[in-house]
Order: sequence, then C-alpha cells, then structure tokens
Amino acid sequence: MYRPFHKLRVRFAEMELKQNEVARAAQMAPSTLTARMQGKQPWTSDEITRVAAVLNIPREQIGEFFFEPLPGQRKGA
Repeated sequence: MYRPFHKLRVRFAEMELKQNEVARAAQMAPSTLTARMQGKQPWTSDEITRVAAVLNIPREQIGEFFFEPLPGQRKGA
C-alpha cells in the first residue's frame, strides 16, 4: 500500500516526534496535518514552512520531503 510522504514520516521518527506533536508545534490542527499526510488535502506554502522549521529541514531539502513522485513515477519503477 502506498503511503505518501514516507521521507517526512521517517523525519518525525528521527526527531522522536509524533504527528500530533509536529502539528501543534507547527500551529496546525492535528486533523489538518493528518489530511495533508494522507494526501487528501494539498499543503499550503505556510504549512510547509512551519513543519520544515519544526523538523529542522533545510530550505534546499524541502522538495525532497513535501513533493514526491506519484506512485509509478518513482526512480526505477
């Protein structure tokens, strides 16, 4: 089963943060972050900036975490 934002989920674990903790630290409702992580709603640029700050993601790496290829478009697929 495809789960979007795998690299972002790994970052949560690396930082030892749960999704709801990231949401609160980024001033988002946990339900909003859940919808974004499930790919049900698109991220806003402000949300991306805030979540990246919470997770210490450098600006030049934001694309790797928030903009992934669709299933079937991955390298080697």
